[in-house]
Amino acid sequence: MDDPRILSLLKQTKLLRAPAKALSTFGATVIEYHLISPVPERAARTRLREGVVRSQKPRILTPESFSERFQGFGDGSQEYLDWLKPAYRDLLRALEYNFKNEGLQTQVISESASGVADRILADLDGRNICDQAVIACPDGGWSLALMKFTLDQAAGSFPTHVRDLERRGLFDPAGKETSRRRREIEALFAAAASDRGVLKRLGEKLREHGLFSEYEDRYLRFF
Repeated sequence: MDDPRILSLLKQTKLLRAPAKALSTFGATVIEYHLISPVPERAARTRLREGVVRSQKPRILTPESFSERFQGFGDGSQEYLDWLKPAYRDLLRALEYNFKNEGLQTQVISESASGVADRILADLDGRNICDQAVIACPDGGWSLALMKFTLDQAAGSFPTHVRDLERRGLFDPAGKETSRRRREIEALFAAAASDRGVLKRLGEKLREHGLFSEYEDRYLRFF
């Protein structure tokens, strides 16, 4: 994490505007971005890169395939991925996030980078658009800036994703199975109230799932 060139690129990178919305838990999220970079050795020239990052809905942990989680981030992005990996290891081991950079368009503008940034920000304000990202970064580090921004968005959304998945019983497979067994037991109790022939099966299921001691008093009331 101490590569001086990468650290220098990050030091020159600034998030001028973050999108207001978080990444979605149960659907894809599309974030439009504007990357603003001074053109090296060209006074008052700015390279503007625009496109969208599509974040697929986070999935429960699968065997790690970090290098396949970013598509369309430039030919030199693997080096940046290797550098970023340790910093976001816990995030990417807990849930599987996949990101795709789409519709990248690049143009050189005869204007300073600060002027281009001010104009884009003013335009977004004027149209009351709050879900687009504006990032100032070095020309040679645009993919690093975009990947780090994307990972930071995922990190900010991560606690919500975990809570949403837990509510649906998706984050904890063991917990999901326990819930399924309890629903089965409750259904058998309900059936036994009108059909005592179900009691034998109910008793067998309570013992099979290791729940007899928990439900014993309720079960014995039938007798």
